[in-house]
Amino acid sequence: MLRPTLLSLLLLATAAILPSTPARAQAIYPTGLPQWDSTNKVLFFGHGTPVQPFRSYSDETQRGDDIEIFKDFAGIQDAYIDSATAGPDGTTFIAARLIFAARNVRNLVLTYSSSGELLKTWDPAPQEARLIAYSQYDDAVFVLGERETPNNQTPPESPLLVEYSRDGRVLRNMVPASTLKDSADAFYGRSDTGEPALRVTKDRIFFYAPGNREAVMCDRSGVVLAQRNVSEIVNKIVADDGFHLVQTHQVDFNDNGDIVLELLLSHGFDSVLEVVRINIKSGESAIVHKSYPGPPMAFIGVKDNQYLYLAYAHDLLIQSSESQDPLPLSAKRTE
Repeated sequence: MLRPTLLSLLLLATAAILPSTPARAQAIYPTGLPQWDSTNKVLFFGHGTPVQPFRSYSDETQRGDDIEIFKDFAGIQDAYIDSATAGPDGTTFIAARLIFAARNVRNLVLTYSSSGELLKTWDPAPQEARLIAYSQYDDAVFVLGERETPNNQTPPESPLLVEYSRDGRVLRNMVPASTLKDSADAFYGRSDTGEPALRVTKDRIFFYAPGNREAVMCDRSGVVLAQRNVSEIVNKIVADDGFHLVQTHQVDFNDNGDIVLELLLSHGFDSVLEVVRINIKSGESAIVHKSYPGPPMAFIGVKDNQYLYLAYAHDLLIQSSESQDPLPLSAKRTE
């Protein structure tokens, strides 16, 4: 279940003040909560319950037309979007739970065209689709999640990651559930541990299981190359600053085997947002960015080994690894 975050409150606040704000050029127009497709560098809006159209952006440019799930399914009462990923030729894959009458719930992967037309649906069962990522290198969709069983127990040998063709055929099972210390509900997040994350690159697969704060790096066949529980390191970072952890917001990975997390910390009436990186292999950590109450800005994810932020729910900023100051994305591209 989604938790209230700085960004969700920011989106609500922005919507409330826009009518009375003087008109100005905006780069991004959100339609709901964000989700960063780390594999393909696309920013989606509408994560969770898509009460508004589902929308995506590549940098500041809207990627295709809006998607409206409710118009495509007769008798649908509610829908919940767990994950989305950008496919080839402007297509979009969406892992969604569709709720019909009589508590009929269908967990499907939906394929939409760039014009917002529903092209195909397929069922990843028995795999639960907590997160999905399309890889152009394989022309395949990777699905991260537990395996559904009648007794809700996760068999140790069941895969955590399954590679599917674009039409839903299983190509490969990877990473047994026994890899994680506690595979039961491994991909259910809490406010302090954050939500799961998945990134597929040409050579590596990274994922984060928030149930026990485990970060995993695999090769492309699913062999685990590095694995680390980041709880102790996160707790030390928080304690060194004299704060306590309130929430973990966005989680992502860079190319160097670092997991990157945005932490909301508090001490009395003081609060701070810290973006930190932790190397999965060595455990080395560093603070990437620190901000205090003021202009609202939220970490979105890693783009080309730089740190992407969304300011005022409309403006994309990017921070290089050598700088502490994010700059407008459009300005960085013209340098």
